[in-house]
Amino acid sequence: MPIKALRIITGLFFLVLGILGVLPSIEEGIFSLNNNNILLEQLFGVIEIICGVILLAALFTHASRKTLYRAAMVVFVFWVIRIVLANFIFSAPTLALASGAFWIWLLQLLAQIQIAISVWVLTRAYD
Repeated sequence: MPIKALRIITGLFFLVLGILGVLPSIEEGIFSLNNNNILLEQLFGVIEIICGVILLAALFTHASRKTLYRAAMVVFVFWVIRIVLANFIFSAPTLALASGAFWIWLLQLLAQIQIAISVWVLTRAYD
């Protein structure tokens, strides 16, 4: 049951984040890419919706463990790439340190790592 609950919460997180990314009038808050590129935000929004559907689909399909593992691993790799882009490419820690916002940057990074760990746990459930 705990893995199922984690799958539901993480899948819903990706769905909501994706919807917020697709709608340019709504701010994603700490999960924004911070690059002021609406097209890129929308592209990531669509990918996040797909990730949410992948995670939730495992509850309703009878796919093999290998297929579920690969799907969850794709979501994990996507999220790690997103962490690198959002926190080290579009918003470098040195800029946060210089502006006095280091602790906010670190909190955002840790929240995103927590999501990555959740997805990693889901991949291990199907390994």
